[in-house]
Amino acid sequence: MRRAQIRQTLKPAKPVAAGPGFARVLLQAAKGADLRKTDRTRLKLLAAAADLLAGEGDAVALRVADVASGAGLAHGTFYRYFADRREIVEAVVADFARFLREAMSKVRDGKPGSPERVRATTLVYLRVFRANPGLMRCLMGLGAESDGFRAGFHALNRDWNHRVAAAIAARRAEMDDARPVSPDTLLPLAYALGGMIDEFLAQLYLRRDPALAALVDDEETVAALLADLWCRGAYGAMPAATA
Repeated sequence: MRRAQIRQTLKPAKPVAAGPGFARVLLQAAKGADLRKTDRTRLKLLAAAADLLAGEGDAVALRVADVASGAGLAHGTFYRYFADRREIVEAVVADFARFLREAMSKVRDGKPGSPERVRATTLVYLRVFRANPGLMRCLMGLGAESDGFRAGFHALNRDWNHRVAAAIAARRAEMDDARPVSPDTLLPLAYALGGMIDEFLAQLYLRRDPALAALVDDEETVAALLADLWCRGAYGAMPAATA
């Protein structure tokens, strides 16, 4: 099976209802009936690395021996698939970024840019974020090897924010007395709104700010709060709901 086909197995089949640990997603993909042994082994190694990064996301402390052991494989087997610790971490983070983008893309509640779509997408993002704090720390460049992960996070942001800017432009065009606006003009706004959500979730699930402790388990309230702020920032007011 080619790499593109393996990536296909990592795509969520439906919207995320609960935060999936990415190591579990990779292990499930490794059970694919059409996989070759080499592809299955590679996924097991990626899953072991993802599991080790699941908590604090300390990529520097990750050891090849621990990854091989976690995958139930001989130490030497690791080097048939990855050159070193850094290469497997970057592979895990890149696959996780794609999985996260696909999970958000599966949301179909309401029209693009509508309050329903924003809230549902935010909830999916929150759940994946919460279930994978270590990988999010790596992806956002908050770890010791930020340079190694910056490209993946920038790619995720670029693709997603272009889509968001287009949705805001389309939604504004439907609002009363709204003048057409180019999505390119709205791209900085899309980045700013996304950054707001990232920073809030980082405070909640990565930095664990005690002032927000009461919200840690209240995913619906957090998603509603962020969606409300997002819509008001995008449109100046909460737009009407859509079917």
